[in-house]
Amino acid sequence: MSDVVLVDLLVVALAFLAFSTLYSRGKQKQLPFPPGPKRLPVVGNLFDMPAGSDWITYTRWGKLYGSDVLHVDVVGMHVVVLNSVKAANELLEKRSSVYSDRPAMKAFTTLISIDWSAALEPYGTRWRGWRKSFHENLHPAAASEYHPLEVKAARVLLRNLLEAPEGFYEHLRHMTGRIILSVAYGIDAKESDDYFISLAKQALDIVATATEKGRLLNLIPALIHFPSWFPGVGFKKEAASWARSMKAIVDEPYAAARKLMNNGDATPCVASTMISKLDGVTPEGESHVKAVTAEMCLGKDQTASALQSFVLAMVLYPEAQQKAQEEIDAASLPYLSALCQEVLRWHPVAPLGIPHRLTSDDVYDGHFLPAGSTVIANAWAMLHDETLFPEPEKFKPERFLGPMTKCPDAAFGFGRRTCPGRFMARSSLWIGVASILAAFKISPKLDEHGQPILPEEKFDTGLIAFPAPFPCDIHPRTRNAEKLVRDSLI
Repeated sequence: MSDVVLVDLLVVALAFLAFSTLYSRGKQKQLPFPPGPKRLPVVGNLFDMPAGSDWITYTRWGKLYGSDVLHVDVVGMHVVVLNSVKAANELLEKRSSVYSDRPAMKAFTTLISIDWSAALEPYGTRWRGWRKSFHENLHPAAASEYHPLEVKAARVLLRNLLEAPEGFYEHLRHMTGRIILSVAYGIDAKESDDYFISLAKQALDIVATATEKGRLLNLIPALIHFPSWFPGVGFKKEAASWARSMKAIVDEPYAAARKLMNNGDATPCVASTMISKLDGVTPEGESHVKAVTAEMCLGKDQTASALQSFVLAMVLYPEAQQKAQEEIDAASLPYLSALCQEVLRWHPVAPLGIPHRLTSDDVYDGHFLPAGSTVIANAWAMLHDETLFPEPEKFKPERFLGPMTKCPDAAFGFGRRTCPGRFMARSSLWIGVASILAAFKISPKLDEHGQPILPEEKFDTGLIAFPAPFPCDIHPRTRNAEKLVRDSLI
């Protein structure tokens, strides 16, 4: 394709988007868009869009423009940001019939071979089938059946922390990986350096990188036809290797689960449960099981992120750790549960979640929301709302011991797109936190002068926000605790 044709394609794409903007404005019926940054002709707010930690920028804009709903125009594509639980409940929950779609990402998902992901799938028949399977296998009663597997993974975590505390960052991801492999596939992962856990980590890293690099492609799908040297699609050079890795996470753990079943060694898990319900394993049925179980692998890092935030909080807020441990010693656990709620609020694992798509024109609070808008639920803003959470920047588990006894589910999404694995995620977090606090004390590293090194609250800017690596000291609370950890897996 010649450079002239490429330029012509881009001009046509921009012209089409500009026309779409004018057309949607013509349908406004005199109602304004929600407030937001001033737009430039054609490109709109393209140059205003944040390059990282978007949730912070959107929260600041909400305060600047005095609105819990914002409108941003990116080359004719409408983006609506919801900064309050009230707005999210009204639109994503009460009007879920028109807010449950996903933005068109076909070019992106096909390019990296992740078109099997229910989280990214447009609202429709295939998605409803996947969602039904998630509910059947991960509803509260079903999730409770996996508690023994979560406890076993937590014991391995404690052993790893005892033997190599400096590797806590990866030990936490390993714990959540063990849980998902056993729950989804019946695979008993190795205590360290497990192939399937590494495979899942690689897939998750690819999704995070590709999501960040593929922003412009999702806004202008026509860019898929442009060469990799063109701005915004440079990641196409890496897409082929990414696609191979994404195919591996779908096929290889599933093949291992089938082998366990064929050998009579399978334990109860999602894969074996779903396969047993099939009247013969058709290609369509097999693809369905593969999609559901692989999606579970992609969801494991939300719990890992929460556990890493917990460790960071314990370093920065030792008084919270002390209260929780005193409660554990007394076998009374309301504060521990409140602490887990506060972890999810303090630094939500997915600050912006995955965008929704509005399928028909709508009106909210006197503002026009055009069909086709990308709708972002800013969980960070909701969970740092000063009217709901005084001093929101501080880690204060006590806030969940009063009238507000449960963290709003903003941490897990809204409406028909709420995370189906949230019940297991909450229990895995609780079991991990309780196990660590029962056995270990977490404290800051000391510098050469014996002064504590307090880490900054820095987080990655991907779909899932992990704390940036930080140093800390993790050691057994008592000799008896150390012995219990050593003996727990014998």
